Amino acid sequence: MVGLKLLLVREGAFNVLSPPSMDEALKLLPSAERVWLDLTFDEASAKLEALAKVGPPPHLISKALDGRGPSYTYSDGWCLLKLPVATEARVALQRGLSLIFNDRVLLSIHPRDVHSSEEEMDTATRQVRYNMAYAVYQVADRLLDDFDDLIGRLDAELSKLEDEIVESQGREEALRKVLARKRRLLLINKGLWQLKDTIHTLRRAEPHFMDKELDEKFNRLSEEVERQIDLIEMYRVMVSDIINIYATTLSNRLNVTVKELTVAMLYLTVIATVIGFPNTVATIFGVPTLAEAIEAHWILILLVGSAILPIFWLKSFLASYRRET
Repeated sequence: MVGLKLLLVREGAFNVLSPPSMDEALKLLPSAERVWLDLTFDEASAKLEALAKVGPPPHLISKALDGRGPSYTYSDGWCLLKLPVATEARVALQRGLSLIFNDRVLLSIHPRDVHSSEEEMDTATRQVRYNMAYAVYQVADRLLDDFDDLIGRLDAELSKLEDEIVESQGREEALRKVLARKRRLLLINKGLWQLKDTIHTLRRAEPHFMDKELDEKFNRLSEEVERQIDLIEMYRVMVSDIINIYATTLSNRLNVTVKELTVAMLYLTVIATVIGFPNTVATIFGVPTLAEAIEAHWILILLVGSAILPIFWLKSFLASYRRET
């Protein structure tokens, strides 16, 4: 859902709100111990001055909105974590999810077609009561789940494409589908590597709010990213095998066509030999030619038969060829 979402922590209690405007949201912040504000890129771009009042340095907010790829930045006690996102329609590497945070405040800025963090706000863990960086872990874990869902759908699609390639008899449409899945796998692989590198940079930087428990959580998340990267490599091998199946199917189809054409040429050669051989023998031995040796109606029957039989054969050949293609 597009719109501002706000999580306030007061005296250890969570309160999720949908303020009508940024001004209304700002009025609620001073009374809260912890604050999580979620909004879209468009909303953030229109409210730069208001966002600066929340606390983050203005240059950090501008960097969060610059549309560049995943990265980690630390400035004046604030962290900026830019992460890739995966949806059913696309994998966003350049303009994904931007998280500006410290132990008290979290600003999550996302594209319009990426679902908001309302679900994570509703299921915020107890650690968020004293460290908002734990909410960052929740968001990163949800992003990884989105990648996992996308990989699961690709697994089913690739299994279906294997059967389709075998039955396609070398049609280009099936190959285009396989190549589209291959490009999507490359994007997912790149997104997972960027997610892993960004998390690793955050852990290596060791900001003051990164306690041992949170570091272990991010470490497990990094290991899960590695597992998904291994899955992607397996699926890329699977795609290469499917392309090899397509090439083999196309080669077999060409071999069948060449075989049929060879049979056709052999048949036509036999017809020409049968028709021409008697006259050749007659000429050599001084015997009257075939046309002089038999009556006219037999000549007519032979001509009609030699014309009709090839027509029937070619008709059956074309019908068989269409069934195969």
